Amino acid sequence: MYRHISLITNKGLVQSQITWDENSSRRFLDASVYSGFHKALARKIIPYLYPDDTLCDIGCGLGRLDLELAPHVSEILAIDVSEYAVNTLKRDANRAGLKNISVRCGDAAELTSGFDVILLSLFGIYDTFGTLGLCRRRFIRIVSASKKSGLYPERHRREVKDAVPLVQNELDAQGIEYKLELCSFEFGQPLRTWQDAASFVLSNAPEAGPGEIDIFLDENIERTGRGDFPYYLPYLKELGIFIIDK
Repeated sequence: MYRHISLITNKGLVQSQITWDENSSRRFLDASVYSGFHKALARKIIPYLYPDDTLCDIGCGLGRLDLELAPHVSEILAIDVSEYAVNTLKRDANRAGLKNISVRCGDAAELTSGFDVILLSLFGIYDTFGTLGLCRRRFIRIVSASKKSGLYPERHRREVKDAVPLVQNELDAQGIEYKLELCSFEFGQPLRTWQDAASFVLSNAPEAGPGEIDIFLDENIERTGRGDFPYYLPYLKELGIFIIDK
């Protein structure tokens, strides 16, 4: 859905980071609001939180999940290496009147103090056992259970390993007990114009030709009848949620 780069920290963490800019931010926020993805995901997470919890979201991105979780915990620290992302989250938290979200632009390896709950949502590959050291009570990791995105032509889709069995193998090898919830939520892309739709597909499949993009859109795009987003590319995002108690 959005192009990524990977950053290796000095503690061996690999952060899968969207290259945030005006376009990627706009599209991500449009998709979040239109589909209700982060609201639905938050409803899965809230039962595992206590009102007096301190929570750290590592690799928070634009922090859509943090905005939904903030009313249900005492304090959230959201950290990401993207200055654009954390500034956007800071702005949106202020607009929402949420005083218990603080943001930090930096590497997760800089964290030294502990938190009741550590959250990693679609973060990438990391050392689970090392990260658990920052957690006092509960560790929540959300990973993709999908192998391919359906938001651009089939022949350009990059194979992505289903992260659920990879994390299961890691936890089992270290003897760490966990609860796993499998779920899926709509997280497609609303689009303002046909040209916007073509640009979105091209950003994910830069080798695709104009004719190929038009055929893909004709076969997959939905016409919503809405004035703000007349087109929509549906996508059901499959997830695995790992709950690990200390």
